Amino acid sequence: MTMRTGSLPDKGLLPRWARIAVAVYLAVTVAAVGASLVTGSFETGLDAVFRERLWLAVVVLTLPVSAAYFAVVFLLDSSGPPPQGGLRPTTVIHYLGFLALAVVNAALFRWMVLSIRKPVPAARPLAMPQVPGVTIHGVTRNVRNLWWTVPLAVLLSFPQWLVAGLAWCGISGCSGGGFGVSTGTEWLAVTMSVVNGLILAVAVFAVRWLYPTRRRALIALAAGTLFGLLGAAVTHG
Repeated sequence: MTMRTGSLPDKGLLPRWARIAVAVYLAVTVAAVGASLVTGSFETGLDAVFRERLWLAVVVLTLPVSAAYFAVVFLLDSSGPPPQGGLRPTTVIHYLGFLALAVVNAALFRWMVLSIRKPVPAARPLAMPQVPGVTIHGVTRNVRNLWWTVPLAVLLSFPQWLVAGLAWCGISGCSGGGFGVSTGTEWLAVTMSVVNGLILAVAVFAVRWLYPTRRRALIALAAGTLFGLLGAAVTHG
């Protein structure tokens, strides 16, 4: 008689799609921070507008945690790209702060995914009636997790909405009053809307509330797209 050997699956291990998402996110953020630091500190011949947009991309990649960090450095009058002429210790520390924010975002994402993907006990075949009103085939009792993941996604979208509202037409809005309409940063508003749509799509897809998975993915994609378009319409007013 032989005994099967092996280790049990690690409950703290992220699913494959989540591990890929975290790896890609951290890699892109590190590349953006490094490129922004180098191009902003040394003479590279790049256009100043490109360097500024590269720096803003770092802020966007580390949202929503970077919203407060951005406000602090803005009040300290150090929110712009570092002056060219070599690396300074304060500049390096400033950009290392964005890397720390990226790690915080990745940790929060990991915690959310592991929290909402807890396995459903198999010894309860009558668990479905615990979700009142659910009659669609394929819906699990994990659907109740959407009651906190979706509101959390909306809450995390508020900083991007604020940035998008300012980026569309400036402080005075698109009506043209006050300081007038400011153009040239519409790309940032579009980016913020896409980020918000992605946040909601992840919140809907990560919860194992509907099977098959492709159906849940389509619903998450549709919800994220509509949420992004809604945010763009509201902030452009």
